[in-house]
Amino acid sequence: MSFGFGKRIVKLFFICFSLCYGATVYGAWEVGTKAGFDSNVDRAIENGRDDVYLSAYASFNRNPSGESRLGWLLAVTIEGTTYKNLDDLSYLEAVIAPGIVYNIYRSWNVTAAPFFQAKGVKDSDQSALAVGGKVSMQQQLPGDTYLGQYYLYKDSSAEADVYSFAEHAVGVYAGVNWTASFFSEIGYEYSHGDSFRSLNEDSKPAPSTSFHGRARHRFMYSKAFGEFVTREPVDRNAIGFNAGLDLGKSLFSSLNYTFTKLRGDLGSSASHSGFVGIGYRF
Repeated sequence: MSFGFGKRIVKLFFICFSLCYGATVYGAWEVGTKAGFDSNVDRAIENGRDDVYLSAYASFNRNPSGESRLGWLLAVTIEGTTYKNLDDLSYLEAVIAPGIVYNIYRSWNVTAAPFFQAKGVKDSDQSALAVGGKVSMQQQLPGDTYLGQYYLYKDSSAEADVYSFAEHAVGVYAGVNWTASFFSEIGYEYSHGDSFRSLNEDSKPAPSTSFHGRARHRFMYSKAFGEFVTREPVDRNAIGFNAGLDLGKSLFSSLNYTFTKLRGDLGSSASHSGFVGIGYRF
């Protein structure tokens, strides 16, 4: 992570907590840790590399008071992650997401929130600044079941252009609050946008070459992956499962699993990812 980019991370860090300090009257803090895995961290066309990671985070969430139909919210997160094998992927990031929520009906609300993200990666080529926004709706159904839908846009500018991307995504999910302390949900997301992809070192493509005669790609050698990487538009389909369990008044645990399929001119690739986590609210 370059010194200049590191200063931007620190600056955003102080902005985050300045905003939190001014909103604590309606907000709650949360700290936690997650242990996760990804079967294709390099987004390889074939023979993807797998790795495990450990994350620690602190976040602040300011929610509406519920006294009126229109309210504002704020989510701020600082997170650090370290990878076991590919240490160059370890990173520190800060995210700020202010927004508004409108309660259309008693059981139906709409939320709109822009977000700003600064991510410093040990492999400085992947350090990035991102902006975007999310519009979501959620409906509470009879009983303890709920539905949700969302649209997400993200534009990320990385130190190396191959890791930059712009992406549009839409998703749906359904969940059940089985008890006052346990919930589970399933979801599906489709997105279209740029993504870096990698080829194994044996391929050794020229700086500009064609692949199966379909399109021309510019490749860059990544020291972090030990492979050649390129950027191309892809379609991504993801199916996920989430669950959460309150272990006490403040202590809680979480579980996630996601299967993702990428398809672009270079071919298709798949990944399995997930995490288990534990956190504390105060």
